[in-house]
Amino acid sequence: MKTTNTITLQKSSFTFLSLVFAFFFFSSVAQAQEITVKGIVKGNVETEIEPLMEATVYLKGTNYATTTNKKGEFTFPKKLKKGDILVFTYLGYLKKQIKINEKSSFMTVVLEEESIEMLGALNSNKRYKSKRPKQ
Repeated sequence: MKTTNTITLQKSSFTFLSLVFAFFFFSSVAQAQEITVKGIVKGNVETEIEPLMEATVYLKGTNYATTTNKKGEFTFPKKLKKGDILVFTYLGYLKKQIKINEKSSFMTVVLEEESIEMLGALNSNKRYKSKRPKQ
């Protein structure tokens, strides 16, 4: 009879250990789907690629966003899932969208300069004449 009790105890402890193992395994799989994203945002500054301070990084379609520090580094405040899209913006540069995958825990993003043409006044020898009535 003692052997039966010992075997039953071993089976229950084995069952308990297998449940604990399964819990940790599935919890780590669930955490693997959420990714903490860090990185550096750079851009062309006077023909050199340098970090961009205060560039905006936001999750497309939400209000979650962050900005880069003086070194161009950022850490996104929300854990992201595979398939989420991060948008990188900076004044004078084109927006860049990057889709998150399993390997997106650290990224270096280089923004391209936006070509902006300024419209100025035409050369004219005529003086400007106001059309307002004089008071």
